[in-house]
Amino acid sequence: MNHNDPLQLLILAASWLLFGVTHSLLAGTTLERIFGNYSRLAFNCLAIVMAVLPFAISARMPEILLWNEPNWLHWIRHGISVATLLAFIHTLKFYSLPGFLGLKAETWTLTFSPWHRWVRHPWYFLTLILIWAHPMTETWLVTALCITLYLALGSRIEEKRILRYHPNSYAHYCRIVPSLIPWRGCALNEAARIKLESQALNESK
Repeated sequence: MNHNDPLQLLILAASWLLFGVTHSLLAGTTLERIFGNYSRLAFNCLAIVMAVLPFAISARMPEILLWNEPNWLHWIRHGISVATLLAFIHTLKFYSLPGFLGLKAETWTLTFSPWHRWVRHPWYFLTLILIWAHPMTETWLVTALCITLYLALGSRIEEKRILRYHPNSYAHYCRIVPSLIPWRGCALNEAARIKLESQALNESK
């Protein structure tokens, strides 16, 4: 059975490491000094550019499946992927897409959508499902492991930034709701949501 060159797989992992480090360093207020109100747009553009490198490296390597997939598993995997994409679309109801993309300058307030009652990072959770439901080749296994590691570490970095502005409300929220995998059920009830959002609003004044 053929295999990819271990050195090429290592280079692929290193390219994802470069993306993760760059993405984390530029997050927050780092770009505001240069781009001002367009810092979010600049951040997203740079993230896309940096993601091109690992995908370009992966595209030049042969796709070697780790196992032969039975037909029933193929359809289950596709069903999971479609359901996850539909879930992504549903989450957009609770986000300001222009603000997220950086097309519109907005002031972010700490609120908890129905998705956030289950898991602190809904998009990260759905991304994990998508990457692990992908056909598993040698190159994609490296990519999936790197992205999983980045999401685990990146979520911690992101939460540290939020805690600077909401040290009490968000800390309380973190004690109730799991980070990446919604294993506790619908943990944040309506009364707790209202209380925490009110507390966060007072912290931001």
